[in-house]
Amino acid sequence: MNKGKHSVIMNLDPKDYEIFDQRIRKPVSVVVDLEDSEELGTMVLQDTDEISIRGKKLDYFLPNNVGVLLSVSSKAFKRAQVIYEEKLNPANTTISLSEAKDKIPFLKAKSSDFCDYVEEIQTSIVFAYTALEAFANLSIPSNYHHIQKVHNKGIDERYDKKAIERWIDLETKLKTILTNIYGTPKIDKTKTWAYFKNLEDYRHNIIHQKSIEHTDFYKRYFKKDIANICNCSEAIIRFFYDQNKLNNTNPLWPWIVGKEKEFPIRKDKGENYEVVGNVYEGRTKKKK
Repeated sequence: MNKGKHSVIMNLDPKDYEIFDQRIRKPVSVVVDLEDSEELGTMVLQDTDEISIRGKKLDYFLPNNVGVLLSVSSKAFKRAQVIYEEKLNPANTTISLSEAKDKIPFLKAKSSDFCDYVEEIQTSIVFAYTALEAFANLSIPSNYHHIQKVHNKGIDERYDKKAIERWIDLETKLKTILTNIYGTPKIDKTKTWAYFKNLEDYRHNIIHQKSIEHTDFYKRYFKKDIANICNCSEAIIRFFYDQNKLNNTNPLWPWIVGKEKEFPIRKDKGENYEVVGNVYEGRTKKKK
């Protein structure tokens, strides 16, 4: 237990840890100085939390917020792919009304298939974009400040972390703020950036629809680059992971990026930890 938090010792040696769910937050490998000797001990800690549901307590390992959002997006896109291949791809099935014998039932069925596909693609788009928003906001240190010039006023505006999260658009966060924080090359010079701009445009068309009669943007979901657009969030996060000059073991990173068994390392003398029980017998001490 560290600073009031509870964790489970998963392994003593980091190489023995097994990834069981990519939505779960990465564990921390703790290197403990054993009584100021040259000998070091290690343990792999997985943070836990609990919630009461109708009088019963549910214990769980903490999820990675970005990982959960990316998972929602990825699963939705995979479902969309299945719908397209089985029901909307002209190479695999009949989609032309002129070729159907029973016109009205056929039109009804294909309309439902179309809506099912659109539904999944829009879910993928919205959650992919939200994953990037979460990643950007979580990447900003609490003491970070951003200076933005207001040319028509001739002044500089200074934003702290909370102001950045609320008032600075995602494009600026990724293109300017995060490249500065992580010390990376300019992300807007990469091919992935063009896919992000499309993702942002698609997302805004979904969230900020100006007319209920306007549905032409649905047609864009059938372009060949839709996979690159829906999956660009993972590519952008991977860019910052691969190119950053900071510690790649930041617990912010979801499992999708980096080396499979690479997770945060913390060194201490062990006095911040206290054994309060185990997963088989429960806690022997009350949670403070």
